[in-house]
Amino acid sequence: MDGESLVVTSGAVFVVSGLNGDILPRNIHGTPQGLYAYDTRFLSKLQISLDGKEIMPVGSSTLNHAYASFYAISRTRGNAKPATISIIRDRFVSHGCHEDISLINHTSNIKKMRLEINFDADFADVFEVRLGTVSKAGKTTIEPRENQHLCLVYHRGDYHRETWIRFSKEPLISEKSAIFEIFLEPKGTWKICVTILPVVDGSPPEVPCIQESLGSPFGSYNPKSHKVADIDMEAKTTAGTLQDIPILETNHIALKQAYDQAVNDLQALLIHQGNGNYILAAGIPWFVAIFGRDSIISAIQTKLLGTDLMVGTVHTLASLQAVNYDPFRDAEPGKMPHEVRKGELSYFEEVPHTRYYGSVDATPLFLRLLWETYQWTGDKNILNRFLPPAEAALEWINRWGDFDNDGFVEYHRKSRKGLKNQGWKDSFDSISFEDGTLAEGSIALAEVQGYVYDAKIKMAEIYRILGNPVKAQALESEAKKLRRQFNEVFWMPDKGYYAIALDGKKRQVNSISSNPGHCLWSGIVDEEKAPLVVSRLMAPDMFSGWGVRTLSSEMARYNPLSYHNGSIWPHDNSIIAAGLHRYGFVKEAHQLIYAMLDASSYFPLHRLPELFSGYPRRERSFPVPYPTANSPQAWASGAIIYFLEILLGVTPAGDRLLLEAPREGSSIRLSGVNYRGNKFIL
Repeated sequence: MDGESLVVTSGAVFVVSGLNGDILPRNIHGTPQGLYAYDTRFLSKLQISLDGKEIMPVGSSTLNHAYASFYAISRTRGNAKPATISIIRDRFVSHGCHEDISLINHTSNIKKMRLEINFDADFADVFEVRLGTVSKAGKTTIEPRENQHLCLVYHRGDYHRETWIRFSKEPLISEKSAIFEIFLEPKGTWKICVTILPVVDGSPPEVPCIQESLGSPFGSYNPKSHKVADIDMEAKTTAGTLQDIPILETNHIALKQAYDQAVNDLQALLIHQGNGNYILAAGIPWFVAIFGRDSIISAIQTKLLGTDLMVGTVHTLASLQAVNYDPFRDAEPGKMPHEVRKGELSYFEEVPHTRYYGSVDATPLFLRLLWETYQWTGDKNILNRFLPPAEAALEWINRWGDFDNDGFVEYHRKSRKGLKNQGWKDSFDSISFEDGTLAEGSIALAEVQGYVYDAKIKMAEIYRILGNPVKAQALESEAKKLRRQFNEVFWMPDKGYYAIALDGKKRQVNSISSNPGHCLWSGIVDEEKAPLVVSRLMAPDMFSGWGVRTLSSEMARYNPLSYHNGSIWPHDNSIIAAGLHRYGFVKEAHQLIYAMLDASSYFPLHRLPELFSGYPRRERSFPVPYPTANSPQAWASGAIIYFLEILLGVTPAGDRLLLEAPREGSSIRLSGVNYRGNKFIL
């Protein structure tokens, strides 16, 4: 997110605006502004003018993820002349947007003024907005609706979206503008409430006036009359909530600040899926949707915060599991979804994303998630209930995943509108040889073989728990065979490292990348090779000083400002840190974690973004932002929680949690961790 925009969000609904609160159809700073819901921009313009002049921002901030306040003043002719009118906008987002617009006259004279609010809605699909090419096949009209002052309607066949706008005072409506003639007594105030509702089906409920929580912007300060808790409770009634968040006490300031912000951001990204189940949207602004891989990893990362998110993610993804072969969607029976969208382009199958399955790793990762969910809840009913989708996932791994029967799971795009690369590094140029040549054909990624190995080991444990030792033993044999074959075929003796992948001709794709760090996490790395892998990950061409790069700076395609070829991703580093810790390289794990925490202190709100640039750290330097990174991003926020778990050395052991004391001189205490229905202090 660029520094000239402010985001207020609740679940699948969010508003991106300028610092004065306006939403403009064009934003020269990079992030397209608007009111977004269900992968559609329901409002592309919301602009206030006073006597025909735009208002000037003087300060704005979010109060939590769902609330923000914007302070602005009227334009004056001379810079030295003080402002005569203050404009305060308090905004709250839930299933819609409510805004209180308040004015105060600072002068000793009566002020007559004209307030105009201009609206527009292009109903652009988020894919169109992201690409910057909005071209609508349907028609937008203005139509009357009961109890609404302005209603913008979009029709394209049976696809229908509406934006309802209502005011607490009667305006003069002129096309897409609302006009108010205002007389302000000396020191007098004036207020209007604006409610904006994105409408898909039926009539949505009202959004409450936020002054009940915040109080008047012109009243006297009274700390007992309005509490921040009231704001939080209002947000919880409209979005989800991570219940009973553990309390962190630490003398490491960066960790504390990053933890508090991560918890707030994860709350903001929760999407309700019905029956009390929640799943995390991937990130703002482009990925406010279900992403199988992202949702699974972020649920695993955040288990210290509670188990509800893991349970909700298992429920949701199991319900979306593919049952048929559909090449347009890259779907095969048993496969878990990559991305689920509800916008116009998906509806008319101009993109395959109503349910798109172009992810090679979400399916084995689902099995890891199911095992983790049982480990932390102790609920055997979860295993029984989700055994059928788990077995379907195993069937996909063995039949569809390994379609050429070479023992490795690979991907090959079938959908002409799908992703070329279908691992977590899914940009078109993310899998390349050392000399920069792109890998072609069916691709078997190193980390995916680790995920499959891990999935079979954990499914074997599940079968034993459910009383089926025969299947457990068969899966363990398959896993051992895969581990042996992986360490023979992917290992590059001359480099002391694993290839990032095998290409369609079964050649080692020999670039040095972060992917093998995930192999430590899954446990597929042979013990004698682990020290070499760790040494390579922590070498200067990979470890920038802020984190491990996605691609070595010695590779031909390295670029510190690329998406996947040299940038630094917090979630990638959290998985690598967990792998380092698993193999006993605790010092290196902590070095990596504290470097990432150092980086977090340089970003706004102490929030780690989706990714940042891979420039090397210097004695006096800072982590360079990636220009279009999503922020917040679920698995970047989740990385902070996972870092904390690694620092504490938390290990489930039956009905107990084992704890390894943190090192590096930091004091860390986490109280209220829910494990198998009991509260723990770590």
